[in-house]
Amino acid sequence: MLGFSRTKWVGVERPGENVYLAHGILEDLIYGMEIDVRVEAPEFKITAVEGRMRRTTTPECPKAVPVLQNAVGLRLGTPDLVSTVNRKVGREGCRHFANLLLECCDAVIRCALFDKWPGADESGAPSREEYLRGQLKDMPFLKNSCLAFHTPDS
Repeated sequence: MLGFSRTKWVGVERPGENVYLAHGILEDLIYGMEIDVRVEAPEFKITAVEGRMRRTTTPECPKAVPVLQNAVGLRLGTPDLVSTVNRKVGREGCRHFANLLLECCDAVIRCALFDKWPGADESGAPSREEYLRGQLKDMPFLKNSCLAFHTPDS
């Protein structure tokens, strides 16, 4: 019998050429929260964060909402993004908000990565590998972040 279930949803919109809006939702039997994150390219900088707690366990939980502002100004490509978010948002506010914020950041990166993918059906389109190599020029922080971006020269 299942005793606990947690679900996270993240969606990304493109309201402008260099703007990504991520909306994340975390729902489980205890917590219910949402977060909206605005990221601007090409710096992949967080320019705005808003959060809402819909279901909490203590009166302390809503105090974490203003702490989300500690993420404004962070860049998604920095090597210490996870530790910084966990420290500045998670420890000082809410670790669930920090986790959801990182999920939103990851979704923005994945969206940006394939944003200009011309599709496999077009003739003359680069192969997936060629396309990803080209994207590394615009998003160098992805180098060696997973097997798809491993380069033998490093």
